[in-house]
Amino acid sequence: MTEDRRLPEGAAPYSKTATFTAQTVPQKLTNAHNTKPGVYGRLNVNRGEVSYYLDGQEAPLAVVSAGETFIILPQEWHFVQLSDDAEFFVEFLK
Repeated sequence: MTEDRRLPEGAAPYSKTATFTAQTVPQKLTNAHNTKPGVYGRLNVNRGEVSYYLDGQEAPLAVVSAGETFIILPQEWHFVQLSDDAEFFVEFLK
C-alpha cells in the first residue's frame, strides 16, 4: 500500500454492514461512493480478495486478502471489485 492509513486515536466502531459475497454485494459498493465526514471504514476480508480503487483510477490502491483489513478514509470516493470467492464486511468508526 502506498500510504499510511491509520485510524485516529479514540476512533470507535458504531455500525457495520452485513457480510457480503461476490453474489450478494450491493451494486452501490461496486460503484463510486464515499463515507460521511468524520467516518472511517475498516474493510475486513474473510475470504478471497477485495480490490479497493479510488474513483477515477484504473489500478487498485490496495488488494486486500483474507485475514487482512484496510482503512477507508472519510469522504474518500472509492469502489471495490471482488474475487469470485470473496467474503467481506465493513465496520464504520468515528
